Amino acid sequence: MKNILCYGDSNTWGKVAGSSNVELMLAQRFDRNVRWTGVLQKLLGSDFYVIEGGLNGRNTSFDKTRFVGPSRNGLATLPLILEMNYPLDLVIIMLGTNDFLIDYDSTPEKITLEIKKMLDMVKNSHFGHDFSAPQALLIAPAPIHKTDFKDFNLFFNDSSIVKSQQLAIHYANLAHQEGVAFLDASNIVKISDDDGVHIEGNSHSILADAVANKIKLIL
Repeated sequence: MKNILCYGDSNTWGKVAGSSNVELMLAQRFDRNVRWTGVLQKLLGSDFYVIEGGLNGRNTSFDKTRFVGPSRNGLATLPLILEMNYPLDLVIIMLGTNDFLIDYDSTPEKITLEIKKMLDMVKNSHFGHDFSAPQALLIAPAPIHKTDFKDFNLFFNDSSIVKSQQLAIHYANLAHQEGVAFLDASNIVKISDDDGVHIEGNSHSILADAVANKIKLIL
């Protein structure tokens, strides 16, 4: 059996757009048979085990803020998640959206640098079979966009939107440099107008299909 870790944020966790409870820092979640990770499992079949490693608010390298809970630093928690799910054949990373939060005020260049550290961590690890390194697939998240969602301006601003539109080209260049597989989700999924950040339910299956096709080329 081939083990695949999907390491991401709320769009990997399967958050329903516009369903956040800011006070509790919780949200509604799509059923597993709707989430792209769950659909991916069905598409790949019993010879594969798809591990859901998504967490609301996870970013590449920042710690807790006023709206984000602890342990959201993706670079810091990746070693634990890798070891927890050893052995792995493939690690899929789809992160970066939360780095554009107003509190972080990050840039595509900085985000890409942190993603490079994650890819290097995977490539230099021994968490594959027979102590080898797993393969990696980098997915560029779809850009956010402005909506009438009442809480949008609590988290993001116009600069966040512009910078999120620039991320895919940076990731594509990084994947080429690192020699890892790449997928641009902005060409595949639709971000819901309910909050401008999260993938529409119908798009989860479309993303899963694209990821499955990539996996067939990798493994």
